[in-house]
Amino acid sequence: MGIEVIKNLKEEVDNLKKELEATKSESEKKVEELQKEFDSKLSERKTAFGEREVVSEKAVEKAKKKAGELYLKSVLMDRPANSFKEFKEVTDIVEKAIKPSDISTWLGEEFSNQVVEELELNLKVEGLFDKIKMPANRSTFSIPARTEDAKAYLIAPASDAIESAINGSKVSFETKRIKTLLSVADQADQEMVTAIVDLVRKELVRSLLRAGEQAIIDGDTSISDANDVRKAFDGLLKMAKDAGNKVDAGGNAVTLSVIASVRKLLKKYGLNPADLVLLTPVNVAYQLLDLPEVQTIDKYGQMATLVKGEIARIYGMPIIPSEYIPTDLDENGDHSSDKNYTAVLLVNKSYFLVADRGNISIEKDRNITSSVNLFVGYRDFDFKKVAVNATPVSAIVDVPSN
Repeated sequence: MGIEVIKNLKEEVDNLKKELEATKSESEKKVEELQKEFDSKLSERKTAFGEREVVSEKAVEKAKKKAGELYLKSVLMDRPANSFKEFKEVTDIVEKAIKPSDISTWLGEEFSNQVVEELELNLKVEGLFDKIKMPANRSTFSIPARTEDAKAYLIAPASDAIESAINGSKVSFETKRIKTLLSVADQADQEMVTAIVDLVRKELVRSLLRAGEQAIIDGDTSISDANDVRKAFDGLLKMAKDAGNKVDAGGNAVTLSVIASVRKLLKKYGLNPADLVLLTPVNVAYQLLDLPEVQTIDKYGQMATLVKGEIARIYGMPIIPSEYIPTDLDENGDHSSDKNYTAVLLVNKSYFLVADRGNISIEKDRNITSSVNLFVGYRDFDFKKVAVNATPVSAIVDVPSN
């Protein structure tokens, strides 16, 4: 075969290769266009039918955590959230997985949810009670009252039902606002703000936690100081004292017979240990641990369901110590500057409710004279006994503080 023939064949091969490359390129381009059209139609369908793109749960949780931090950073630095680099990282995920109608509002709500979650993890006393969520636009809200436990009757199919526990009586909640003021020196540096975000959130949570626990235990609307958190509503001590449900330990430590006496005051509402909780000051909790009848957590067994904050049980009732039970009471259960009594509270937790309104929020202002940023966190809530008659659902024991 001559050189010229070989040369011609090589040119033909090269031309065929070029044609194949062109065809391949055209095919790939067509596939790419079809893929884009498919993705576009799929996205339109998801938007039309409210479908969400599948995003891993781990990625969503990470984005939510960053959302709370992003919201607080935007408040601390007084800059819009979309000015931070984390904004795109957060929104890329939440717009696929959650599809909030307004991203700025959602960031604030997510921050509030995280504060609430952190509160819930640490609430010992408030966490014992069921909660209702009030409409955000109403400061008062009524629910049917309980006069007795719900009761079933034998009724013929054509006969009327018999009224039971919920009737025409009402319990009205009227939320009170508790606020925390934090002052933080000007922070123009984003890295500094990132470092203090966790500190600000924790301080906010701790202060609201302390205020809520103190009000629920030792609340008294007759307190003269208008800014004392205990004035928000009557708490467990006040309600038990006003109802006359009190046992005097006679200046002695709490004994089994004293606990039996205070439980007897609750009558049928003191029978089921699953409904009861014993709230004690710290020193009384240590006294109870010395009683042989007190069962510590290591003896419960693996199947036991623990109540948050409990350190032991007596007669099946969880013992929960609280530093917010006062230690300056007199023999009548009133605060006194020269007395050192305290109280043990036995509570049937089924007959009390906590009402929350709106979200836990944070607002910012600036003191230009001192160059500090002022942050106010606040919460609206109420606490009520939901039994309207003389049902004895809480009682106290007067005992020495030391």
